[in-house]
Parts: sequence; structure tokens; C-alpha cells
Amino acid sequence: MVDFLLGILAYALGAVPSAYLWGRLFKGVDVRRTGSGNVGAMNVIRHVGYLPGFCTLASDLGKGALAVYLATRFAGSPVLPVLAAFLVVLGHNFSVFLGFKGGKGLASLAGALLVLSPAAIPYVLGTIIALALLLRDTNTAASLGTLSLPVTLGLQLGSWFFFLVGAAISLLVLVKSRRDFRAYAQGRRKLV
Repeated sequence: MVDFLLGILAYALGAVPSAYLWGRLFKGVDVRRTGSGNVGAMNVIRHVGYLPGFCTLASDLGKGALAVYLATRFAGSPVLPVLAAFLVVLGHNFSVFLGFKGGKGLASLAGALLVLSPAAIPYVLGTIIALALLLRDTNTAASLGTLSLPVTLGLQLGSWFFFLVGAAISLLVLVKSRRDFRAYAQGRRKLV
């Protein structure tokens, strides 16, 4: 029962729409209706301001880290922390508070990895940087960089189960990045 509640809590933490809340609090802006429409830190930074954007980033990192920390600390199952990482990204990307819409989950994923497997971060980040230099587009590179997650988690944590959950997390990010992929295909690229 505790594990089930921790799973629900991980989703609920992810579902807290940080970008929407900080945009409203600072400038009364609904980030879903400005810029890219993405409920994430970069859209807030670009169209609301640096301070609310950094507050969004910190909140999204924090909810990812907290979800995995709680699962690590209190779960009875050794697989719950990686499931919490999946659930917090799921909550962010498909928030019950925003009609099951949301962002791409990259900051929440980064926060989750800080607790779940800090050693995985340089590999995923290195993949993202290499792709950004190759593709000359940070949005596309950040999303595609998560394709390294299944292998990285599988090797770091030593199980096919972690490989599969890493693949599921990567899929969550890729599904929410379709707009970036279309923009890239049309020649609209952003290096920062």
C-alpha cells in the first residue's frame, strides 16, 4: 500500500504545473498561450522572464528529485525509485491539473536522475551536447538525447527492467517533442 501511495505521489508531484503557476504569479501570463506553448522552463524564460523561468526550472528539478528520494527512502520495492522517475515525468507531461497536457519533462527527468543515478547524467548530457553540435538545434538534441537513457540506466543499475523503464521515459519525452521535430524538419532551428 505504501508503494502504491508513493507512486501516486510521484505522479502528483510531476503534475504540479510549475511553469503555469510561476507565469501566472509573476506576470499573469498563461504560458500555454505564449511562445511555443510548452509548459516548461525555457518557454517561461523566453516569454515571461528569467526569474520566473529559473523558479520553474528549480521547481521542476525539485519535484523530480523529491519523487525519487521519497521512493528511495520509503518504498518496500527496490524498483519503485525508477518507477517514480517514470511517474514524475508522466505527471509533468500529462498533468491532471492541465487537462492531461504539459511540458516535455526534461527538467523533472534531470531532477529524478540526480537522486536515482547521478552517474547517468554525464552520459545523457554528453549525448545532448554532441547532438546539439551536430544538429545545430538544442530543442531537438535535448529530446533525442534521452534515447541514451535506456542503455545508461540499464548499465548503471544493472537490469533489463531499468532499460525498459528508461525506454518508457524516453518515449514520454519524444512524444511531447513532436512540435520540435516538425520545426527542425522545416528548417527552424534554435541553438540556445
